[in-house]
Amino acid sequence: SLSGSSVEKIERVGNDTVFDIEITTNRIDAFSVLGVARETYAAFKYTGGKVLLKKPEGIDVWPKLETTELPLKIKIEKPQLCPRFTAIILDDVKIKSSPGWMQEHLESVGTRPINNVVDISNYLMFELGHPMQTFDYDKILQSQMTLRESRDGEEITTLDGLRRKLPAGIIVIEDEKRLIDLCGIMGGANSEIEAKTKRVLLFVQTYDPARIRMASQALGLRTEASSRFEKGLDTEGIIPALNRAVFLLKAFADAKVASKVIDIYPAPYK
Repeated sequence: SLSGSSVEKIERVGNDTVFDIEITTNRIDAFSVLGVARETYAAFKYTGGKVLLKKPEGIDVWPKLETTELPLKIKIEKPQLCPRFTAIILDDVKIKSSPGWMQEHLESVGTRPINNVVDISNYLMFELGHPMQTFDYDKILQSQMTLRESRDGEEITTLDGLRRKLPAGIIVIEDEKRLIDLCGIMGGANSEIEAKTKRVLLFVQTYDPARIRMASQALGLRTEASSRFEKGLDTEGIIPALNRAVFLLKAFADAKVASKVIDIYPAPYK
C-alpha cells in the first residue's frame, strides 16, 4: 500500500499467496504483476529497504529467424486507429496443455486454462499488462490482414461463438474475404487456435483507447483485454512483451520463429 495501491484482500490459494489489489484507472502502468512489482520496488527503495527487481526471462531476447520465412501482408488504413502494431509468425508449434504452474496462476486470477498457446498469451496479459492475440496462421486467407473501421451491419462470429452485428466505426481486422478480429476486445472464431494448429501468428499492439471503449459499450462486451486497451497502453512495452511471448512459446510449444518481427510504428514515442 506504500505505492498508492490499495490491497483489498490477501488469501492463500494452494501453496501460493494471492493479493487482491485495487489499481485506479489512471495507473494502467501498474495494471499487471510487473507493474505492481515496479511500484513495490520503488516504495521499498524509497524507505531504504534492500530489494531487487527481477526482469521476466526472455524479455530482452530479440527473436531470430529459425526456419523458412513465411509471408504476411499487413495494411492499416488509418494509423490513428492503431499507434503500434507488431507481429511475428511461429512454425512447428505443438498444441498441448500449458505447464501446471501457469495453469494455477491463471486459475488464481479467474481465467480458465485452454492450451499452451492461448494460456501463454493470457498469462502475459496479467504478467506484463499487454493483451496479445494468437491466430492460426493457416486460416488467414492469402496471408493478408487489413486493419480498418467496420461498416454498419457487418458481422463477425467471436471466440465465444456469438454472431455479432457491428455498427460503423469499430476497429476490426479482415483477411482477403472476411472479418477475423474484433480488435482490442475478442478474436474471431474463424481464426482461432485449435489442436491441429501448426503455425501461429502472434501480434501485440495498441489501439485508440476511445474507440475500444466505444466498441465495448456499443456491443455490451467487456473483456480483460478491452479493460486494458481502453485506458491507453504504453507503446514502448510492446516489444518486450512480444519477446517474452516468443521465449515462452519456444519453451512450452516447441515453436520456431518463421518470420522477422513486423513492427508498424508510424509515430514513435519521444
